[in-house]
Amino acid sequence: MLSIPLGLPEFKVIKQELHSYGYAIHVEKTETQERCPHCGFATSSVHDKRTRKVRDLAIFHQPVYLFVKVKRYRCWNCSQVFSASLESISPNQHYTNRFCGYLYELCEGTTIQEVSRKHRIPYTTLERIYYSIASKKAKERQTAIEASSQEGMVLSLDEIAVKKGTSV
Repeated sequence: MLSIPLGLPEFKVIKQELHSYGYAIHVEKTETQERCPHCGFATSSVHDKRTRKVRDLAIFHQPVYLFVKVKRYRCWNCSQVFSASLESISPNQHYTNRFCGYLYELCEGTTIQEVSRKHRIPYTTLERIYYSIASKKAKERQTAIEASSQEGMVLSLDEIAVKKGTSV
């Protein structure tokens, strides 16, 4: 079995396996401490561990599934139990953020239905991924336009080129 770097620095690879359905890579987060989302207290008290199956970018045209050991912590300050936050995987998602971005780019060049068939992802799931990323990108563009208009954007027009018929 080849040892291929995962490219996700927040994870440590525990085990790699090749199955008939693709690569299974078992990982866990390298950080041993988390900040409580309720009170902000830093804790390292592990309440329990759960495994999440998450799809990632393919390697050698084989699907890659990450089996992520997600630690759940108990806060010493407020006694709340919470899951470790992950940069690469959004909460309640079964796909890494970079895989979602890859699917979005594929959909830009073809139809959602074609990408859905090729990657064996339900059409409605892929549609939800595509439109959520599209709306984020639209908000980013709108924010950039508003920021540039506040800087005093000036529109220039070359009248001579327009008269000659060679306007760009």
